[in-house]
Amino acid sequence: MISDWSDLQTVLAIWEEGSLSAAARVLGVNQSTISRRLRSIETNLDRPLFNRSDDGRLEASEEARQLIGAARRIRDVVQEANDVLDGRPVPLRVASCEVLSRSHAAPLLARWSEKTGQPGELSVYDTLFELPKDSFDVMVTPLESAPNDMIGRRIDILQWNLYASDAYLKQHPFSWGSNSLESHLVIHPTGSLAEVAAYRWLRELGGRVVFSASSPILQRDAAEAGSGIALLPDAIVAEHTALRRLSIEGLPPTTEIWMIARKEARLRPSIATFLDWAHGEKL
Repeated sequence: MISDWSDLQTVLAIWEEGSLSAAARVLGVNQSTISRRLRSIETNLDRPLFNRSDDGRLEASEEARQLIGAARRIRDVVQEANDVLDGRPVPLRVASCEVLSRSHAAPLLARWSEKTGQPGELSVYDTLFELPKDSFDVMVTPLESAPNDMIGRRIDILQWNLYASDAYLKQHPFSWGSNSLESHLVIHPTGSLAEVAAYRWLRELGGRVVFSASSPILQRDAAEAGSGIALLPDAIVAEHTALRRLSIEGLPPTTEIWMIARKEARLRPSIATFLDWAHGEKL
């Protein structure tokens, strides 16, 4: 049995910091104290909470993961209560990628702040699922479904099309209705963006890759400069752009846009209310 909040703090610090010595520094005690606390907790529970993998990393047992989740929920509630008592409004922290920050996250967060007075904090990342889970409250991301440890809702669909500039098409005529890009120069994604279904479809069309970027905005800029053909979300191609939409046999897969939160964070009233509100908003 867990005796008090300090037990949960100890388990959480060991997991988040990755070692007993680092956990001791965070909690302001020495390593022997942390070791003694962990032994006491494991004795009371009659089972180990952490093991070392072959590469030296700490691995948490199923029981430890449950305690870690409980500790994070309590920490969030305590922090929110302290902020309220101090008169500080608690910001809603949203993480998203570059494209969805512009088209979805920023507009929604601005409307929410105007409606409720709660400040918003938007962070933009290339690799969303490598983020520490305590670094955001809500994530707006392209997904096929919500991860098992998160809960959320699909809020929109991202449409894709092939684009090229007039300058490129003048040098490399395009056969409308074609089913291949073999004779063309193409612009590809890098990093986690390359795993989006629409970009897997692009790779199957062939072509010679002349430019790669982890940012669709940079891909768009390269296409506007005449570098080649790019697959872009329609949302980032302005009506006045120099790019032309290309017609090809078959359409690229659409991408579902999800708004998700950690299951334990979803229990916080402010996050639950925001998710329910955002689901009903027109984008």
